[in-house]
Amino acid sequence: MATRAKDDEAWADMFLSAALEPEKWGAAIQAMAWATGSAHGQMIGFGPGAWGFNWISDIDADIVAKGAAVDQAKPDLNFRIAADRLPDRPAVVHEAHYDMARPTLRSDDYLDLCSDFDIFDGCQTRLMGTPDQMVGLALLRNGKDGRTSLEQRDVFARIAGHARSAVLLQQAIEAQGFALLSGTFESMDRACWLLDATGRVGGMTPRAEALLSNSRIHVSDGWLASERADETRAILRAMRSAIVPPGRTADPVALADDAGGVAIMLEFHPLPVRPWALPFAPRAIVIARVGEPTERHVQLLTRTFRLTPAEADIAIRLAAGQSRQQIAAARNVSVETLKVQLRSIYEKTGCNRESQLVRIVGLISH
Repeated sequence: MATRAKDDEAWADMFLSAALEPEKWGAAIQAMAWATGSAHGQMIGFGPGAWGFNWISDIDADIVAKGAAVDQAKPDLNFRIAADRLPDRPAVVHEAHYDMARPTLRSDDYLDLCSDFDIFDGCQTRLMGTPDQMVGLALLRNGKDGRTSLEQRDVFARIAGHARSAVLLQQAIEAQGFALLSGTFESMDRACWLLDATGRVGGMTPRAEALLSNSRIHVSDGWLASERADETRAILRAMRSAIVPPGRTADPVALADDAGGVAIMLEFHPLPVRPWALPFAPRAIVIARVGEPTERHVQLLTRTFRLTPAEADIAIRLAAGQSRQQIAAARNVSVETLKVQLRSIYEKTGCNRESQLVRIVGLISH
């Protein structure tokens, strides 16, 4: 028992180090394989967009590209995924379940891949996820290794517990990037959305939140979208360009003026991705460049808060993501004059800071 406790402590330290220094994941996965007499350790992620990753120890790197060509995430192509979806499956799925799943495949492509790299046997478990998105841990074994024994699967299950804790810790660490970046861009007077590896919105600035209230842009199932189908398609294309590796700055998406909105230009920029990063960190940033306020918005604010037309125009421009410098230039006034006008706006609306004003204008303009 003392030896087992010492081993567990060593595994906990190894995977904790991987969560804090992600470049150590490779060594942790490799050590897991050696401890279970397996040729390879694997950690893999499945999901939409750029969510997927596939880390395998001590194997030809060609397997990743060939595996992507097979579309390993589909249960009717990959017996490991099919086995994971068997009813009443145990926490650790292994060769007996693979045997049941193989006859259900509609193609031999994944079987051929396993033959090419000699990885038919092994076992696996889910570390986290949903039916559509998953991070999994696995042993991949060759013909010399043979099938896993009960003892080897028990060792694997214990190690997997430490790997799961490490993944959750790294998720928490990477997710902090949304708050940090959102705070930075809020201080820079910008309407910005941060996207994760699936393209979903993981964070936004108050100006971006306000823009969702007073424009055609909205968030649907986590994704940025427009009330117009053609604009939504353009947004999705630009998003994919930014988040799918290697990621590139996409052509801006222009949303034309209409009766109740403002002209908006959306810019999609990829963010740097560290090696061995999990899919939880910000992967792209969307910056909104906003055009002129509409008369409808001005009238709403003048009636609601008794703002002058000039004050209403300033409030809307702030909520739409324009900086103080941009507003001063557009209105042909000095920044000092603008500060005086802002103080009057704060008094009339009952706000004591800019972020409150942004939210109030967004609600009133909806």
